[in-house]
Amino acid sequence: TSTTPTTTTQPHPASPHPHPFRPSFAMPLVTGLLAAALGSSLPSPAWGAGPPVEIDFYRALQGSSIDHHTTQSDDLASLGGVIKYIHTEIIPEHQEAATRFERKYQVDAIMKRRFKVKNPDLDQSQTFFVDFGPFVTFDQGQSTNPDLDSLYKTSGDFVGVQDNQDPGLALTKQNPNFWYSVSGFCPNLPWAQMPMADGTTTARCNSEEHLCEAKGTPDNPGVACTTYADSGDVVMGGLCGADLNNTVPTMDPNGTHGCAYTYGKATLVHLDTLVEISAQKCNGGKPCADWFDFRKNCDDASLKKMFGADGKIIDAKNFSEGAEHSFCVEYDIHPACKENCSSSACQNATTKEIGIPFWLGRCNPEANQDRIARLAHAFGIEGALDKHQIVAKDVLEQNATCNKPGATACQPNTDAEGSKGGPYCSRSFGGVCYQCHIPGVKTAYRPDADSQPVCPYDILENEYKSLPKPACKSTNPSDVCCLYTSTCSGSDDPSKATLDADGLRLVEHRCWKEGSTDPMLAFAERVAREKLSSALDRTSTSIKSFAYHQWGQSPGERSFAAFVVGLQEHLGPSPVPATTTTTTPAPEPPLPLSLTLILIIGGPASCVVVLGIYYCRYVRWHAARQLNNAVEGGNDALRPGDAA
Repeated sequence: TSTTPTTTTQPHPASPHPHPFRPSFAMPLVTGLLAAALGSSLPSPAWGAGPPVEIDFYRALQGSSIDHHTTQSDDLASLGGVIKYIHTEIIPEHQEAATRFERKYQVDAIMKRRFKVKNPDLDQSQTFFVDFGPFVTFDQGQSTNPDLDSLYKTSGDFVGVQDNQDPGLALTKQNPNFWYSVSGFCPNLPWAQMPMADGTTTARCNSEEHLCEAKGTPDNPGVACTTYADSGDVVMGGLCGADLNNTVPTMDPNGTHGCAYTYGKATLVHLDTLVEISAQKCNGGKPCADWFDFRKNCDDASLKKMFGADGKIIDAKNFSEGAEHSFCVEYDIHPACKENCSSSACQNATTKEIGIPFWLGRCNPEANQDRIARLAHAFGIEGALDKHQIVAKDVLEQNATCNKPGATACQPNTDAEGSKGGPYCSRSFGGVCYQCHIPGVKTAYRPDADSQPVCPYDILENEYKSLPKPACKSTNPSDVCCLYTSTCSGSDDPSKATLDADGLRLVEHRCWKEGSTDPMLAFAERVAREKLSSALDRTSTSIKSFAYHQWGQSPGERSFAAFVVGLQEHLGPSPVPATTTTTTPAPEPPLPLSLTLILIIGGPASCVVVLGIYYCRYVRWHAARQLNNAVEGGNDALRPGDAA
């Protein structure tokens, strides 16, 4: 079998924030098909009795290359991770050649595959998020980290993971991104001899190791291939079944040498469809056909701009065939924001981004979450656009638990009163066992517990159901804890909930229970009317979006004051009062002549009587004026005593 590549790419250096998902050489698909054929006769598990973990992995690639090669010695991502990779590495204009006629690395699609993972029994120091090993960056099929060669030797093949953080893309702690690595045959050597004819090489080839030799094939491996310590055999890679007929692979991995993962049939979403490139107009008002048509022929002059290295906006032009040509930009970002959204240079930039609507808001956590939701919806994940659901339901409902014996990272601390709020683990953050906490307990399990994500509402309904409940410090919904134990005081009815943080938390929880934004819209309508004396148009797209983003799978952390400020930004004009017949009070007539004579004749003693009469007449007139103004102005929230 041939390992001749279909594409070549320039290498990238290993770094604390590696860039996965690059097109790379891969073992021909026949390797995976043979493994699939042998799937029914795989050896019995050598460790643990639990089932393998099911999880969806994603990869940015050229759509036409799908299934040409097996997925091994490669890096993949979570849903948010792959969007992040495209947003930060593939499409920013100022970091790529102006003369190109396709996106970087020919990326035009996103692939999703269901994987089953069962790693060997790794040491706790090498175990991440319960089920995974350390993340490995692969370049041309070669592991870039020499220190991990010894782990392959002693423990065997494994699937790795890394929680990805990037200051150039804004996220909240509730929305982490993940990168994954899947090991392949002879992971320490590249697919082909390095350096290649076009100059392509790898960091380990250029290093003192000088590992430039091609890895070869399982039947004829490279001389320097890493071997298993216990058998002396060449490390075979973790793939032991590629099922291209079923979305969920029928074969289960068992954690032995050469069998850490299987995967199923791929699903593909094309980028041009996802970003709605056809919504852009080309050639005088026609829908743009594809990315290249948009780049060459779009009508929108505002998109024919990009950022220079100094952050100034310049015309987007290239020079080819002896002439200058303008072109349209899918997306570009100010260089300062590319490095860090929170930097003062980014904050002070007048224009931070240029591009089509789908990509705008890279420094906005809410916009980034919306992009992830749209991709989840494109892949058919139920509830992606209306229930904040970005992990497939069957992944969340699988039998593979997080709170396993020995997995202390997912075992909540307790005392005589109950749980200290964590650490718990949930797969709702991306499919891996990710730590979270329950706020508002009497004694937190760690001083900085609030730095962890807040657990989903249903965290206590499954594998933690039989454990002691959290020891809540109060029944106040604003303290959050009681929402998990069903011990909160107050009403979650949006027409009755108190207009404060307690009411907000209760209505958020009701939205989650019902899987609907309607309770939040009703609550916001009350707040607008009673706190801001304003109208709320429940049919407004802006209002619907605001209300939807106030709730999720976990309790919110926004204060009520911030809620009111955010709501005010989305409100329309004040309500128009209903037509009402009113009578404006006439000015009080002057005092009768008799009272005036009493004042003159009676002397100082009569002053108290006369002034008392004056005061009573004034109070009656003022109350009437207040009521009249209230009716005319539509204000049904007079202060106590205004109309006594």
